Amino acid sequence: MRHLLLFLTCTTFSYPSSKSVAICTEMEGQVLRQGPVRNGHLRKGDSIYDGDKIILNENGFLSFMFFGDKTSVDIHGNTIVKVFDSNSNSELQPNIVLFGGKLIVQMEGNHNQSFRLDAPSSTAIASNAHFMVEYRSDMIFENLSYSMFTLLGGEIEIQNLVSEIHINLKRGETVMSTLEGKFLQLDTFRNQMFIESTLRNRKR
Repeated sequence: MRHLLLFLTCTTFSYPSSKSVAICTEMEGQVLRQGPVRNGHLRKGDSIYDGDKIILNENGFLSFMFFGDKTSVDIHGNTIVKVFDSNSNSELQPNIVLFGGKLIVQMEGNHNQSFRLDAPSSTAIASNAHFMVEYRSDMIFENLSYSMFTLLGGEIEIQNLVSEIHINLKRGETVMSTLEGKFLQLDTFRNQMFIESTLRNRKR
């Protein structure tokens, strides 16, 4: 409970508005949304609004694209996120809060805009990046709950909100940021085919 309160306290949320910030480009399974404008099932072609909470069941998959900088986000099954597009120095900054599950972010390389992702124990700021994020609470590593980040390209800086330690990932690196305030570095991906299969692996 203490870690959850810390996550909610340290995460800076924008006040949601009624503006449309993204569009759903692909959808499978059951995807629900709760938001300031609409509630219920989300479908391909629907707008996603500032402040929408999106919930995917086990077989769900959702892909959407932010209007401002064309950043695309793939969200896999058993995932809950909240979507924002906050004003930062008079510019819009895409922002996703991950409560659980897995997503992949692909930023366009011709924009100087940053992308912020908040997860339990961690905040990541990305620039022209392609990366994966997953939050787990399972039996691995002595029951540690952690956010796992893998950088496939670009730049990303991660801060552990408990210890306030910062780390910058290199291409292909994976790091786990734990609720105990630690970073656990994993082996760099050695096989490009593994990365490609990971990106394509989703339940149908």
